[in-house]
Amino acid sequence: MGEYNIKKYLDSLSDNVDVIDVSCMRINYLPDLSRFKKLEKLICCHNNLTSLPVLPENLKGVNCSYNNLNYLPDLSVFKKLEILHCSFNKLTSLSILPENLKILSCYGNNLTSLPILPENLKILNCYNNNLMLLPVLPENLKWLNCSDNKLISLPVLPENLKTLYCYNNKLTSLPILPENLERLDCSINKLTSLPFLSENLKFLFYSKNPIHDTIYDYDNNLNMIKKRIKIWNNFCHLYYCLKYRKIFLRMMEPVIKKRYHPSYLDDLTEKDDLDEKLGEW
Repeated sequence: MGEYNIKKYLDSLSDNVDVIDVSCMRINYLPDLSRFKKLEKLICCHNNLTSLPVLPENLKGVNCSYNNLNYLPDLSVFKKLEILHCSFNKLTSLSILPENLKILSCYGNNLTSLPILPENLKILNCYNNNLMLLPVLPENLKWLNCSDNKLISLPVLPENLKTLYCYNNKLTSLPILPENLERLDCSINKLTSLPFLSENLKFLFYSKNPIHDTIYDYDNNLNMIKKRIKIWNNFCHLYYCLKYRKIFLRMMEPVIKKRYHPSYLDDLTEKDDLDEKLGEW
């Protein structure tokens, strides 16, 4: 689709349109979109764009992935922007991010650093860049993929983080892992050990690291192993108690009647501790 057609298409739209989708149209140019004052979502991925036009400030979501963008406009002016997909372009940096941003996908670029991350950010997908360090991670972050970079360390991980993919970096150690973490892939690094792994962890990959042959460091995870053994033992105990309860009660009935007969309390004196006697009884 050429410039004429895309212009004709946009001219046919009402000023009140809230979504514009021009993805996969092989366009290399977008006309000025500032007249669409109520536009909330712009989808222009899988094209040949080298720049974006003037955009309305009410945007809540932008997907401009898979283009040839060298830069993005000043993002801080988009106060309502919550979702930004700008992956697989030629970006070397990002401007200040809007405060309400919740999802940022900027993988497959040439980024060497990231700006300060908004407090409301929940998903950060920045893999396949040239990052050596990450900024401070917001407390609300739940999903982080920073794989395929040049990271030598990770910042403090937020407590709410549930998924961490950091494979194919240069990490020699990991920070303390959040208790709520459920998925961890730290393969292809230089790790010689792992920190304590919470019992909430359901998915773990650590291959191609100079770690011992065990799935994880046994000493650091001894408490977790003990907990799981205890749970299994409790389950077995409950299972067999229920399975053989009738036989058990029939065999133990005489012993129970004798042991817990009230006559055992006849020899109590004023000096005796009632709680202690009942405990022995």
